Amino acid sequence: MFIEVVGNHQLPGDVDRDDVEDLLATALRADGEVTGAGSGSGRWHLDVEVSTDADQFPHVLRRLATALVNQDLGWVVLRPEHEETGKSSRELA
Repeated sequence: MFIEVVGNHQLPGDVDRDDVEDLLATALRADGEVTGAGSGSGRWHLDVEVSTDADQFPHVLRRLATALVNQDLGWVVLRPEHEETGKSSRELA
């Protein structure tokens, strides 16, 4: 399953998108990978492909959200492919 990780504003000065990608890759473990990235108009995003069974997907999503919250990035939105808007990491952790 696919998750779009969306930053609706710029990251703090001491964090860049590569740092967030590394954070997510560590949180994913063997359950998926970051497959793409983009930015523009003050926004950025990372594409994550999760390779677990559907029943494990919510656990992986929560793990990603918790990793972001622990790095003071609770405002970052996680949008699974089956949702139109997604939710902030803070809401999902």
